[in-house]
Amino acid sequence: MSHSLDGFTPSSIERPEALDQLSKTLAVITSAGHSATPWGGGTRIGIGNIPTSYDTAIDLSGFTGKIEHEPGDMTVVANAGVTISTLNALLAKEGQRLAFEVRNPDRATVGGSVASNAPGHRQSSTGGIRDWVIGMQIVLADGTVTKSGGRVVKNVQGYELHRLHTGAYGTLGVVSQAAFKLLPLPPEQQTVIAWFDDQEVAQEVGMSFVNGLFMPEAISLLSGPLASQTLEAADESVPTSDIWALLIRLGGGVRSIERQVNEVVGTAGAAGANGYAVLNDVVANSAWRRLDKAESAADLSIRMTSRPLVTLEASDTIRTEVLNAYQSDISTICDLGFGAMTLLTSTSSEEESALISNTIIKEIIKRPASYVIEKCPLNVKQAGDVFSDVGNSIELMRRIKNQYDPANTLNPGRFAGKI
Repeated sequence: MSHSLDGFTPSSIERPEALDQLSKTLAVITSAGHSATPWGGGTRIGIGNIPTSYDTAIDLSGFTGKIEHEPGDMTVVANAGVTISTLNALLAKEGQRLAFEVRNPDRATVGGSVASNAPGHRQSSTGGIRDWVIGMQIVLADGTVTKSGGRVVKNVQGYELHRLHTGAYGTLGVVSQAAFKLLPLPPEQQTVIAWFDDQEVAQEVGMSFVNGLFMPEAISLLSGPLASQTLEAADESVPTSDIWALLIRLGGGVRSIERQVNEVVGTAGAAGANGYAVLNDVVANSAWRRLDKAESAADLSIRMTSRPLVTLEASDTIRTEVLNAYQSDISTICDLGFGAMTLLTSTSSEEESALISNTIIKEIIKRPASYVIEKCPLNVKQAGDVFSDVGNSIELMRRIKNQYDPANTLNPGRFAGKI
């Protein structure tokens, strides 16, 4: 694995495999006045501003240790280097699973997923990682080992400081271990895809399920080339006209699944869908993986979060603006129940990426929304902040950073406000 980042190549790479090694490594780096960036599977390492310095990569892929699973309590504790797929495979033997999903689970690690508050399609029904972390072990920049929360759901002692580290991108400390609440595996799962040539109808149908009698496990509204590509991955004929596709995953018992599938296809059919299909497991997995592949392949990826209706309105406006101005079509993935949207596009040059990025950001900031540029060329990062403006909160964030990492060792300059 290359540990280069935004044009920087570290002078050293450390690979601690035990807590004492990690603690000593950080203490030495800080005392030498050097900077460090923690690495997991590298799936989200590119998110963040350009570092002001980068001397050492701390590769935690070997920091796996023993997974502590308590099936009766429905909790699990795992070290930072454990991959999400490895953890879910172990949990599945007891009929359990993590409550959240992440992209590229075969490579994504516990530490990196927690540190970046990694999104996933199941956010529509279960929320994000922050909602399911019950405890955490953190190694501060000076090597001090700290703990927050506990290993059982009923532990309510003290402040939930693990929430502070979830989504802090490793700027306050290195996530060395995390404890999660779990969910049971649903007896059955089924994916339905429905496609429309009318955007408003597709949105209305999708929101009717979000506000209906049952909540799909995941429900994504797709537009642009990705909608057609996902239909193709689902072995369905691809229309020549622009389409909007609803990809819906359902979960529950056999009878519940039957009722849910009937409700979905009935509603889609009554609304005048161009078509719909109930997918078998192999085809369904292919369709959902197509979304992850699209995000990995895009030159520019921006994630916006707001209320669902605000997000849907922005999706239409932004796609039209970019298509008219640059003849560059954008794909969008709207997670309807969560109000998040990822905008993806491929560009012909770094200059075009910068122009399109500016157009998108100008539209987003007109709304009560936040954003993060998750993937972009270096020139886009050089021109501004990849995180949305946090307003007056920035001063508090700087004080917290100074309290936890006064030497500015960890990921300097990479977080919001270039902290």
